[in-house]
Amino acid sequence: MIQLGMTDCPAVRQLLDANQLEMDYLEVHGPFVEDARATFPEMPMLLHNALYQWSLTHKDGLENKDAANITQQSLALARSPWYSLHLGFSVEEVDFYNEAMQGLSPLQPRELVLERCITRLKQLKSLLPVPILIENLDYNPTQAYEYVCEPAFITQVLEDTGTWLLFDLAHARVTAHSFGISVEDYIAQLPLEKVRQIHLNRPGWREGRLVDSHLALEEEDYLLFEQLLSRCQPWSVTLEYNQDQDNIRSQFNLLREILKR
Repeated sequence: MIQLGMTDCPAVRQLLDANQLEMDYLEVHGPFVEDARATFPEMPMLLHNALYQWSLTHKDGLENKDAANITQQSLALARSPWYSLHLGFSVEEVDFYNEAMQGLSPLQPRELVLERCITRLKQLKSLLPVPILIENLDYNPTQAYEYVCEPAFITQVLEDTGTWLLFDLAHARVTAHSFGISVEDYIAQLPLEKVRQIHLNRPGWREGRLVDSHLALEEEDYLLFEQLLSRCQPWSVTLEYNQDQDNIRSQFNLLREILKR
């Protein structure tokens, strides 16, 4: 049975408190896991990104921002059956604004980015007692996303590290648009047999570019999801929408029906 959950946010917490949403797990981010666990002591949780504004390719590796210790502590607190994180970035220093990571340091060569991603993920595997999933990113022209959104890059990292893929459909749509190809063509180039979790939301537009906006799903998003679902075997599906509570319930119920089919 494929599990269905949502990403942690105030609207979801309010629905849970009111017993108006039945889901299999809550996906939490590292900076909020302590509060989430205190609020929902028995809720099954998935840990996604133990740290913010952190890059796999920083020269200090898992010592940077105490990443190794923080990840282990957050994983234990969440009691997560696996750990997922972004496959990025192409620079050492990043910050998030305007719906994307921005590069704060020089762009690194592709070979170095690939080597450091693989090395850091192998180090994480040796530290953590659970499977690791890496998430495909949404390409933005900020220097932070170079190389890491290429299907060949993603495939090589997965093969060389023995990790799994967290497939984000909105990220795939953003990247495909940036690359000038259809989302179907982009998806076809990815190793779907490695997919173990799916993130769902709808991207939006900013100044003529498609960006990751976490909007409510529409018909074409559900169709793409069903096509993807027929080609992979995920352990879970996560709805990443954090706005209107009625929209949360309607999307969640439709996704539950799709998974039952």
